[in-house]
Amino acid sequence: MQTPRFNVDVWLDLGLFESAVIGLWTLDDVAAFAQAIGAAAKRVLDETGKAPVSVCDYTRAGTQTREVAEAMEAMMRAPVVRSRRIGIVTGSMLSRIQAKRLLVERPEVRFFETREHALEWVLADDVAAA
Repeated sequence: MQTPRFNVDVWLDLGLFESAVIGLWTLDDVAAFAQAIGAAAKRVLDETGKAPVSVCDYTRAGTQTREVAEAMEAMMRAPVVRSRRIGIVTGSMLSRIQAKRLLVERPEVRFFETREHALEWVLADDVAAA
């Protein structure tokens, strides 16, 4: 049995979904992840009436192949539901460098060393977090 390479949890009371990227991915993993986070974001939007906020734990991600990195970047460019804020937990400088390469520069995306700091930022009111 294959070990899951990601997980996604939804917290409707917070209007939040959390995800984690684990290990080295294939293109099938990117497609499955896109479907899972799309469903999570849509669920938050449908049940709360607001676009979600999200936290992604990238601390256990491996260095992805160019093909996978390009597919991840394309997925982030065209999300099913755009998050109001995305806090990405990278931990180490190496994973932060790779995560930044995979993402399109967007003002709603920030990088953090801990989950706690990412949660604090994504859940802060818009004025205080700007």
